[in-house]
Amino acid sequence: MIAKLIVHAPNRPACIMRAARALDEFVIEGVKTTIPLQQKLLKNKDVKQLNFDNKWLEEFLKKGE
Repeated sequence: MIAKLIVHAPNRPACIMRAARALDEFVIEGVKTTIPLQQKLLKNKDVKQLNFDNKWLEEFLKKGE
């Protein structure tokens, strides 16, 4: 692990906005990261609405969203 991003806010929507902004500003060079995946997840309506289960990520990745 190179870095760990933790955000805090008064509610879930505000926390998602802070996390998205932090990921947009995150710079790590020289290695591949999961930042692009995290950015896609934060924009997904199912994630925003807590509408997912154990298989959700696997299906999300298969779809290539």
